[in-house]
Formats: sequence, C-alpha cells, structure tokens
Amino acid sequence: MDRASRDGQRAGRAAMRSGIGAGCLAAGLVALVLWTHDEAPGAPTFDSGLHQWALYHQTPATIGLARGLSWFGQTNFALPLVILAGVAAAVETRRFARVRAGGLLVGVGSVGVATGLGINRATVRIRPPLAHWGGAARGFGFPSGHTTAATVAAGLIGRTVSRHLRSVRGPVVVWVAAAAWAGGVGWSRVRLGVHWPTDVLGVWLFAGSFHLVARAVQLVWWPADAPPQPPGATR
Repeated sequence: MDRASRDGQRAGRAAMRSGIGAGCLAAGLVALVLWTHDEAPGAPTFDSGLHQWALYHQTPATIGLARGLSWFGQTNFALPLVILAGVAAAVETRRFARVRAGGLLVGVGSVGVATGLGINRATVRIRPPLAHWGGAARGFGFPSGHTTAATVAAGLIGRTVSRHLRSVRGPVVVWVAAAAWAGGVGWSRVRLGVHWPTDVLGVWLFAGSFHLVARAVQLVWWPADAPPQPPGATR
C-alpha cells in the first residue's frame, strides 16, 4: 500500500473519531438549550445558585480582574491573534502560503464566532438582572459572545501552533495557555454577573463541537495532516 493510501485511511479514521466527538458535544449542547429554555424566563437552580455565590463574593479586586480578563474575549483582539498564529506557523513556507494560512484560520474563526452569534439570537435567553451587572454587556445571554470568541480563537491557535512544535512539553504548554484563556474569559463573564454559568458551559460544548467538525473537514481535504501511525499498529 502506497503512502497516499495509508494517509487516506488514517485520515478517514481520525475524521470519523472527530465527527463522533462533535456529535456527542452537539447533543449535549441541544440538551442544555432545552433545559434552560424549559426554565425560562427564570434560570435553573444550578445557574441561580452559582450566580448568587459570585455576587456574594464580589470585591473591587475581583471585578477589576474580571473586567480585564473579559477584554481578551473581544473579537477585535481574538481574531487578529488567529491571523498572527497562522502566519507564524507557516513562517518556513512561501509568502503566499503564509497569507493563505492566516486567511484560512481567520475565516474558520469568523465562521465559529458567527455561528455562536446565530445561536445566541435563536435562543433569545435573558441575561441575569441588570442590577447585578459588574461590567458591560449587550444582546442575549446564551451562549456568551466573549467566551465564544476566546474559546474559538484559543482552540485554533492551540492546534495551529502545537502541531509545529517538536518538543514534548511545547504542545502541553500551548494547550494549557489556550485552556486558561478560554476558561479565564468564561469565568470573568460569570464573575461580573452578566451571564449565567450555563451560558459559558454552552460555549464550551459548542466550541468543542465546532473544532472537531473543523478538524474532520481538514482531514478529509488534507489527509496528510492525519496523526502518525502508532508504532506496531497493523497496516
């Protein structure tokens, strides 16, 4: 069997695994939407309890920290970073390839953010009471827009940068930083009282599914990007 055929088989299996994972996360997202919608216009006990806890423990320091972290979820910060990651990851290639990589990544990131916005407008979930807000917000609550931008961008940057690192620790550091970015922005929105906790949980289910779908499409179009064959595996 030639190399192209082996790459195609490995890519097909990896794409199938990604598709199954995406389906599971999407099912969790649908269940979450139905659960929160059933409780509307109120919020589930899970949401209201954590929301009240966050309000009770608010201090000027935590509000300031949360406002600072929320800034990292703005699209005018997250998407340019995605472009830079694509250009930097393709630095060893020709100029056209760098431009293409950056353009492709920001295109995928824009689709992810736009899809999250579409879900937000479709679910029309009401935010927590305005009197509880410790920061700026607008629109509906589910899913959190800031957390969507941060999580989509963090996943794209993490996957793009980590696959070009040769050391074992490098990808781990990159993914820890990406998780901290997405988690920090999500925490900040709940801490500021502008989102229910399930608004953020919904982002992570959506973004995880979106990234797995994007990975499956990548493997179908570029089979050579499939994970390497494990040592001793049957061909």
